Amino acid sequence: MKLHRMVLTNYRGITHREIEFPDRGVVVVSGANEIGKSSMIEALDLLLEAKDRSSKKEIKQVKPTHADVGAEITAEISTGPYRFVYRKRFHKRCETELTVLAPRREQLTGDEAHDRVRAMLDETVDTCLWQAQRIMQTASTGAVDLSGCDALSRALDIAAGEAVELSGGEPLLVDRIEAEYLGYFTRTGRPTGQWAAATTRLRSADDEVARCAAAMAEVDDAVRRHTELTPELARLTAERADAAERLATAKAAADAVAALAGQLKQAEQVASAADAIRTASVAAVDGRRKLAEQIDERAAAIVELEAAASAAAEALGSAAEVQQAADILAEQARTAMSTAQVRAETARRNVDQLAARDEADRVASLLAKIAGAQRDLDRTDAELAGIALTGAGMRAIETAQAAVDVAVGQVELVSAQVELVAIGDIEVRLDGQSHTLAAGQKWATSVSAQTDIEVPGVLTARVAPGTPASQTQAKLAAAQEVLASALLAAGVTDVAAARTLDQRRQLLLANRDRLASRIEALTGDASVARLQARLAELTARQPAAADLFGIDPDAARAELDAATAAVTQAIADCDKHRKVAEAAAKQLGERETRAALLRDKLATEHGQITLARDELARQRAEITDDELTVKADAHAEEARRASVLVAELSAELAGAAPDTVAATLSEAARRAEAVDRSHDDVAEALREVKTQLKVYGTEGRKGQLDAAETEREHAEAEYLRVQRRARAAELLRSVITRHRDATRLRYVDPFRSEVERLGRLVFGSSFEVEIDSDLKICSRTVSGRTVPYESLSGGAKEQLGIVARLAGAALVAKEDTVPVVIDDALGFTDADRLVKMGAVFNAVGGDGQVIVLTCSPQRYAAVDGAHHIALTS
Repeated sequence: MKLHRMVLTNYRGITHREIEFPDRGVVVVSGANEIGKSSMIEALDLLLEAKDRSSKKEIKQVKPTHADVGAEITAEISTGPYRFVYRKRFHKRCETELTVLAPRREQLTGDEAHDRVRAMLDETVDTCLWQAQRIMQTASTGAVDLSGCDALSRALDIAAGEAVELSGGEPLLVDRIEAEYLGYFTRTGRPTGQWAAATTRLRSADDEVARCAAAMAEVDDAVRRHTELTPELARLTAERADAAERLATAKAAADAVAALAGQLKQAEQVASAADAIRTASVAAVDGRRKLAEQIDERAAAIVELEAAASAAAEALGSAAEVQQAADILAEQARTAMSTAQVRAETARRNVDQLAARDEADRVASLLAKIAGAQRDLDRTDAELAGIALTGAGMRAIETAQAAVDVAVGQVELVSAQVELVAIGDIEVRLDGQSHTLAAGQKWATSVSAQTDIEVPGVLTARVAPGTPASQTQAKLAAAQEVLASALLAAGVTDVAAARTLDQRRQLLLANRDRLASRIEALTGDASVARLQARLAELTARQPAAADLFGIDPDAARAELDAATAAVTQAIADCDKHRKVAEAAAKQLGERETRAALLRDKLATEHGQITLARDELARQRAEITDDELTVKADAHAEEARRASVLVAELSAELAGAAPDTVAATLSEAARRAEAVDRSHDDVAEALREVKTQLKVYGTEGRKGQLDAAETEREHAEAEYLRVQRRARAAELLRSVITRHRDATRLRYVDPFRSEVERLGRLVFGSSFEVEIDSDLKICSRTVSGRTVPYESLSGGAKEQLGIVARLAGAALVAKEDTVPVVIDDALGFTDADRLVKMGAVFNAVGGDGQVIVLTCSPQRYAAVDGAHHIALTS
């Protein structure tokens, strides 16, 4: 598998980016942090695995936040015999497009395109190897697990001598066994294919037999119910006739009781009318007597009211005198309170003027402090303006210095070493510079460019380094030129001066921030302009007569306190006299009201007694008191005779037992209704059973049951046949897997040899590793010292992880290769190891791709022939 081109549009923060990758070798993709390097690998996974309409969290997270558009991903990939261009748009107007360029041109869209890509990848790509050949930022020091990579396993089988000659293009025996196993089981061991179909068929046949048996049970149940309901209907018909006869007898007895109850009700109505007349006559006699008593009571009440009205008039005069005296005292208290308030206002004005003078002095002092701090801040800003060096410029100088240091290390590593030992006293000239050596003295230097060595009068020699040393020297010169440009832009001569100037700049920045914070603290919420305005306002409020400021502040405050206390006392006295006056006025009002009420009540009583006397005279004119009494006695006798008749009829009705007759009628009606309902229910049930039997007779349920049982026998036979084949395939797979696991230890050696070959370029010729059967590095040995993998430093783990993946890439067959992706690794590696890791990348040839994503491309400066791609925002 190879990645030729990738295009991202509206992906996270990337508006548009297109990158073309070389078909082989190392490509270094560099850019600043958060520019979207890791996003390319994430986007490639989403393109190959997720559908365009997916609502997964991973899809939602890549939607751009700056625009309402859909994220688009396009990639051109070759794998096996296929080469295709694949594009998807997510979120908005979802699309999937596939153009297959080889071996024959195809164009598909939608889910068909997605399924076609998945089929091509499943056919040609070892997915486990594709995932394992990545070093991501989050797991750059983790041990790589290559045990599940079939492509690497096949390569190691061949390297260990386990391969067999095949007659043609058929798959290996393991693949054929796996294919046979997958015809019956999934990779997780669940039934599928023929085994799942046979199981489903048997289960369906069992369900059909159970359904048909249940249907036959319904027929048997209907026949049984018909046999039970026929005699039940005959019995209920006889019971219904007997219940109807009993109901008629009970109704006759109830009619007789009803007639007797009617006579009793009529007698009760007559007795009720007679009793009402008697009650009215008694009420008339009682009313005549009560009217006479009321006249006597009202006459006595009038005498009492006349005495109370006279006393109320006397009390009203006394209350008027008290109220007048209280009003005079209240007015005097109000006058005293006004005088005290004028005094207090004068004292408060004097105190306020003194407070304004103090505040003006404080604001003037604060403005003087702010002005001094502002002058210091202006001097600091002026000095900062004269410094050309900035923070970005200092970072550029430091970066350039680091690049020079790396280049110097590389120059020293690849430069030729010239060592001279003087046998006698001699003068040596190196590129025209003379050096005098005493007998036995040693002198050495490194040579990275063409150098002339001359011994005057004896010999002349020329040392010319190889091409790599010249290239390294050129890199050093370029790095030194970048450093010189950065120093010139900052206006300094060397890095030490730049660092001294940067420290002065940072000190001035800190001082400027301190002064700004002081000014901000002094001003607080108010600005300088507002403070100046406040000072002008306070100055304008000063009194025109300067002699007022001769007042003692303590005396002024004492006068204010005394005046305030006098006002408080005057207000209290005024309030007290006001309340007394209000109480006197209230008492006067209450006595006036009481006198008026007594007068009104006396007049009312005189009117009521007059009306009562007139009403009594009118009634006696109509009928005398004696006649009224005789009439009431006659009405009482009539009421007694009516009551006797009601008692006689009630006794006769009680002898007829009306409750028993009603209960008998109710029971007879209830039983007749229950028998009718049961008869109708049984008749309806019998009709339904007859209808069901007619329908069952036309459905052929017995034939369906026979057919279902026959199908089950066939399904069971097929199930047993497929079961035997499935279990045989499962057994064969388990045996071959067990034997293959046993051979893993045999092909660990080729993998270990390749890891050690590449690792010795980094760790030296004594480098050895221990690798387990899962192809994981367990420990590392250097110079006879063995260290477990987990105890290694982060840098060593990173380096071993890259070596293991590159070893795997070197071993797999050409048709099984996948890109090796290294995301911002070697961050824990020193300059010397970076040069040696470059040799590892140079040593891995072949047709594979190695894609390096980094924010520090100088880490990979030692990789010869690397293709560099710089990303910009």
